[in-house]
Amino acid sequence: MSVPKLLKARQLHSRIFAVLAVGLVLVSQPMMHPGWQIRHLMTWGGYFLVMVGGFGRVYCSAFIGGRKNDEVVRLGPFSVVRNPLYVCSFLAVVGIGLESGMVTLLGLLAGAFALYYPLVVAREEAFLTERFGDAYKEYKREVPRWIPKWKLWNEPEQYDAKPRFIRRTALDAMLFFVPLPCFVFINMAHAFQTLPVWLTLP
Repeated sequence: MSVPKLLKARQLHSRIFAVLAVGLVLVSQPMMHPGWQIRHLMTWGGYFLVMVGGFGRVYCSAFIGGRKNDEVVRLGPFSVVRNPLYVCSFLAVVGIGLESGMVTLLGLLAGAFALYYPLVVAREEAFLTERFGDAYKEYKREVPRWIPKWKLWNEPEQYDAKPRFIRRTALDAMLFFVPLPCFVFINMAHAFQTLPVWLTLP
């Protein structure tokens, strides 16, 4: 399967899971009281991870946008980890789980990501190995898949970025900032009994 087809399949599966997660949030409330200190720490820690993940994805797009099918990119974030876009997405997803105030939702989001995306990456890497041969095999040997190896960092003084890919990724990254205000409004709706509460989750 080509990268565009893999991308479309991943986007479809991610949207389906997002809809299911939203449905769960609409009828659930956190067991932790909003005034608890740990709840505040989770919210702000989550927001920090969302910022790192969102802006990290935008930075990555400056290096990979429009090049993934043409060359093996080994600069910037791609010099320290093979899948920095997915790493950034994982940070943002964990951040959203923390913002919800529900450890259960955090576990579901992180667990779903950890189970699904290694399969996605394996298929992408098989395609890229077939396309680029020894160049990509060398990249796989030298650069880790998930945990950045910072001593490999290689950032050029100048780079020919493609603005439309950065703009598109920036618009996508904005979606990571939507859940926090939604959680606030949903909690208010639960408090005023506008929405039913079927589950109280830790």
